[in-house]
Amino acid sequence: MDSLLLFQFSIFLFSGFIHGVLGFGFPLVATPLLSIFVSIKEAVLLTLFPTMFSNAQIIKKSGNFRAVLGEYWLLIVFVIIGSFIGTSFLIEFDSTYYKLLLAIVILLYLNKEKMKISLERTIFNNPKKMMIIFGLISGVVSGLVNIMLPVLVIYVLEMNLEKEKSFTLMNFCFLFSKITQIVIFGSYGNFTLNFAFFMVPVVIVTLFGLFLGDKIRNHIDEKLYKKLLISLLWILSFYLIFDTFTL
Repeated sequence: MDSLLLFQFSIFLFSGFIHGVLGFGFPLVATPLLSIFVSIKEAVLLTLFPTMFSNAQIIKKSGNFRAVLGEYWLLIVFVIIGSFIGTSFLIEFDSTYYKLLLAIVILLYLNKEKMKISLERTIFNNPKKMMIIFGLISGVVSGLVNIMLPVLVIYVLEMNLEKEKSFTLMNFCFLFSKITQIVIFGSYGNFTLNFAFFMVPVVIVTLFGLFLGDKIRNHIDEKLYKKLLISLLWILSFYLIFDTFTL
C-alpha cells in the first residue's frame, strides 16, 4: 500500500471517528483533507458512500427518526432538489475555485456564533417557506462542495431544536443528499467496478472509526475534540484559499 493510499484511509478512519464522537462531521473533515490531493469533484465522489453509511448508522440509533421525518419532510425534499442542482453543476463545470467555495463554507461554520443573524421570528412565521429556502441552499452547497452543515446549523440554532433531534434531522438531510449525489454521479458513469471494490474497505474503515468514536463518546473530553476539530478546520480553510490562488 503506497503512502498516499494509506493517508487516504487514515482520513476516512479519522473522519468516521469524529462523526461518531460528535454525531456529525464526516464530510466536513474528509472533504477538505482529501481535496489537498485531489479535485473537489474527486473528493466528493470518494466520500459519498462512507458518508451515506455513517449517516444511516446515526439515524438507525435515533429513537425519533420517524417523527423528525414526518415533521421536516419539506426541508428534506428541497435538500434533494438542491443537491441535484449543485451536483449536476459540479459534474458539468468542474473548477479549482470550488476549493475557495469550500473554504468559505467552512469559515461560515466556524464564525456562526459571531454572525449574530437572527431569523427566529421569520422561521416561525413562515415555517414552510424557510424550509424550502434552507433546504434548497444547503442542498446546492452540498452538491457543489459536499458540506451543508453550516447552513443547517443556522437553521437548527434558529429553531432551538434539542440536541438529539437536531442530530437526527441533519443526518437525514446528509443521507438524502448523498443518495441524490450517488444517483447523479452514477448516471454520468462515474462508478466503475474498480471504484466499487475500492469503496468496500473505505466504508469498512469509516464505520470502524464511527464505532470507535461512538463507543468512547461518553469517556472522552468532547470539548477537547471540538477544539481540535475547529483548529484543524481553520488550518484547512486557509490552506484551501492559498491552494486555490497558487496552483
